Amino acid sequence: MLNHILIVFSPANLSALSIGVIVGLIIGALPGLGAYVGIALLIPLTFVMDPTASILLLSGLYAAGIYGGSIVAVLLRVPGTSASAATAMDGYELSIRGKPRAAVGMATFSSVTGGVFSGIILLTLAPLLARVATMFGPPEYFLMAIFGLTAIGSISTGNILRGLISGFAGLFFSTIGIDLHSGFFRFSFGFRPLEAGLGLVPAMIGLFAFSQALVLSEDPEKGVIPGGTEKISWNIWPRFGEIREVGLVTFVRSYLIGTIVGILPGAGANIAQWISYGEAKRSEKDDLDSDGALLRGVASAEAANNATTGSSLVPLFVFGIPGSESAAILLGALMIHGLVPGMRLFTKQADIVYPIFWGFILANILMAVFASFLSRVMINVVRVPKAILIPCILSLCVIGAYTITNSMFQVWAMTGFGILGYLMRKTNFVPAAMLLGIILGPIAEDGFRSSLTMADTFLLFYFLKRPLSLTILAMIAAVIVFVIRREIKRSRAEKPTTRNAVNTQ
Repeated sequence: MLNHILIVFSPANLSALSIGVIVGLIIGALPGLGAYVGIALLIPLTFVMDPTASILLLSGLYAAGIYGGSIVAVLLRVPGTSASAATAMDGYELSIRGKPRAAVGMATFSSVTGGVFSGIILLTLAPLLARVATMFGPPEYFLMAIFGLTAIGSISTGNILRGLISGFAGLFFSTIGIDLHSGFFRFSFGFRPLEAGLGLVPAMIGLFAFSQALVLSEDPEKGVIPGGTEKISWNIWPRFGEIREVGLVTFVRSYLIGTIVGILPGAGANIAQWISYGEAKRSEKDDLDSDGALLRGVASAEAANNATTGSSLVPLFVFGIPGSESAAILLGALMIHGLVPGMRLFTKQADIVYPIFWGFILANILMAVFASFLSRVMINVVRVPKAILIPCILSLCVIGAYTITNSMFQVWAMTGFGILGYLMRKTNFVPAAMLLGIILGPIAEDGFRSSLTMADTFLLFYFLKRPLSLTILAMIAAVIVFVIRREIKRSRAEKPTTRNAVNTQ
């Protein structure tokens, strides 16, 4: 073990890891340029590198890229990646209340600890967790997608109907394009660019970043965004009292959710953040708008999405099955350097694999060091005048949408989602619920179709015969009951207030 750690700390490997982390932080903060884009861009540079150094470079970028998007998500409500969309909801609310340091600090602490947790899991439990991943079939994927959709109830408090409408609209948008089962084009109306679908990244950028720029531009007051005039401390790390307010239960639950979701191929941080965020809101005892509740929302989303980074590499190294887009590109990098995934990799090439695992843990620690400097600079973005800030946001939106496929159609799609997101926010609909539907739609559809093919009886009976499916069904039922009870209590609490107002008049 000590020999593996010393390999990581060799000058070449440590330099490669540090460069990967720095590049990941920067790329992650740019809307649309997620970790997978950065990995794809750097792979050609690794052809002349040692296999260990090259994978350390890419894995460091992967770990830091997920966190990088949270900084701009908190400060501007502009998620750098789709994995930080949930963070933008509560983080930006804290920022405009004059507490950007608390929000960024909690996001940083949660990301680092979640990444370290996932790295330890990767190092110690990779083969065991890989066996757990094999227990998930199409029925479980379908039910996990449905369980993820229950987060709509948590992000739509007081607007459940509008949240459900937004979510179903997102599910519809996810069906546009080619049907991979039949090969037919759906809802493309003969328009060729629509045949490839609308895409997750343009939807995320439009619903959050572009619509936020429109909201900021309608404010008649010039100057900085709300909260930008507050004094900002250079100490971006959360205080002990803030960590204690979030609570050990919130952190551990988020780590576990991120780890479990991360090992499922095709799930990843996009889904883990919403499930964890929804669970945090459902277990909230305080007012959902209180500062403590908002901090717990940021912590739950960031701890979960970074906990997926290590666990998503488990099926990659053990079975050669990537757990995310970034892991899929990492698989290509492994193959390029002659590293064939499988159990033999852990025995025949242990001197390469285990240093990579130790390096992944170190990458998250380095991320804490570099992020403390980057965050201290970027946190001052809230002081930039809106006349400069808004054009910069819009420019990044266009660049982020265009670079995905080098197609202007994606830019127009992003703009359409941006206008739609702006109108939704003005009419109390829920853009986050729509994004959730777009993310989970393909997974739910594919799992449902495959389940229908596999079932030899009524579909519900087929689910009930599978222990893991039955467990997920029970979780879904419990969440639905909880949401209904919460809404009933909320409506009862509002009725006396309404009567008192009428009597006063």
